[in-house]
Amino acid sequence: MDKLISKIREIYQNKFIVFMLALFLMATILGGTLSAQEVELDEPVTEESLEESDYTKANAFQDIMFLLQNYYVEDVELDTLIEGAIEGMLNKVDRYSYFMTPKEFEEMQEEYEGKYGGIGIVITTRDNELTIVSPINNTPGERAGLQSGDVIKEIDGQDTSEMSQMKAADLMRGEEGTDVILKIKRGQEDPFEVELTREDIEVPYVESEMKTDQIGYISLAQFIENVGSDIEKELAELKEAGAQGIILDLRNNPGGILSESIDVASVFLEEGDIVSVRQRDETERILEVNQEMNSDSEIPLIVLINRGSASGSEIVAGAFQDYERATIMGTTSFGKGVVQSVIPLQDGSAVSLTTARYYTPKDNYIHELGIEPDIKVEFDADAAAEEIDNQLEAAIEEMQRILAERE
Repeated sequence: MDKLISKIREIYQNKFIVFMLALFLMATILGGTLSAQEVELDEPVTEESLEESDYTKANAFQDIMFLLQNYYVEDVELDTLIEGAIEGMLNKVDRYSYFMTPKEFEEMQEEYEGKYGGIGIVITTRDNELTIVSPINNTPGERAGLQSGDVIKEIDGQDTSEMSQMKAADLMRGEEGTDVILKIKRGQEDPFEVELTREDIEVPYVESEMKTDQIGYISLAQFIENVGSDIEKELAELKEAGAQGIILDLRNNPGGILSESIDVASVFLEEGDIVSVRQRDETERILEVNQEMNSDSEIPLIVLINRGSASGSEIVAGAFQDYERATIMGTTSFGKGVVQSVIPLQDGSAVSLTTARYYTPKDNYIHELGIEPDIKVEFDADAAAEEIDNQLEAAIEEMQRILAERE
């Protein structure tokens, strides 16, 4: 018994914890009841001994693993403990770094292919709360009225306060036709529940049409592979159809692949820096216009953004704003000025790790701030209920004014 108490003293270096754990072990080993009498230690802990101790957090980690494997009330798999430790490490550094199991990594890749079963929302962790970045157009999430900034408090009754993004995403995915209930907190309103039926989500990442005989419209839902080439193609077709001005809609676009945001910006810029990416060792990588893209730097351009516009959307909008290449309209964007790298591991799992910060051409760091529009147009929910997009209507009116001035 003395050896066990001595071992615990070596692990924790704290007289009170030693006392409590010693009582616990005595009760466990002897099968008796706890007695409120102090246990005398051969070598009492003093402030001097604590200061001289070389006990580190790494030692504590090993000792906690030992305690969990030997004294926790149930058997715990070593892999479960290690996975939890990995998730804890990543969650501790920032809300954008996280661990993906092989299954979760595979599902993430499926989403980038544009098809998956779910409700069609993009999430993040903001101020330690699971937050909707944006609903995806024409999905259950959008039709249910979910909004950027909504906080998801529960998923099917499970509290999200300590839940990872990947765990939350996994709970909301599922087969078409099945239901999921979210408890939502919106601003100062009382929390309310929303029941959504999952669908096979097929995201039309790039869509375009002529809004008038002179104004072309391009909507970009996310920066996945080849969307730069798609935007280049759509612009050419709209110009052939008579477009003399373009509205690029980046509302509720949460970002995606960095190189694709460069290509999209390059469709409307002839030359120059688009973004600078700075890593921890102060290494700076400046990403310039992709000269391989066919660009039109003259056609009048309006870019629509809102709180759901993040990351790659802000890179594009920020570059256009700094160069005065476009009029930015809508509401302030999300404010995500950090870059994640997805690093696959040998067992099929992966880590999404924040590896750099990005800055606009004029050296603006917009993290937690967002891009402020040149012309602010608040979203009119009442108009939207009648299928009227007041922000888009305002952009069309502004483009008509710009084109009239050019004549």
